Amino acid sequence: PTEPRTPTVAFTLRGRTSEDVARALAGRAVFVSNGDFYATTVVRRLGHAEDGIVRAGCACYTTAAEVDRLVEGVVELGRR
Repeated sequence: PTEPRTPTVAFTLRGRTSEDVARALAGRAVFVSNGDFYATTVVRRLGHAEDGIVRAGCACYTTAAEVDRLVEGVVELGRR
């Protein structure tokens, strides 16, 4: 509780399910979670009840190279 928290981001990619995104990123050794994370009301109100969202987070041991791999993977998937 006395340490700064690490960031978490939730996102979707148009035309792809959250499961497709998670599997594609796993192929790049980027491991994210997907689904509704028990936040069904929020996910539904955001319009993603059917496919869910992707969640990526950092921890104290996450390297800059891993963050770069995540960003590059998402950018590449967004182009397809």
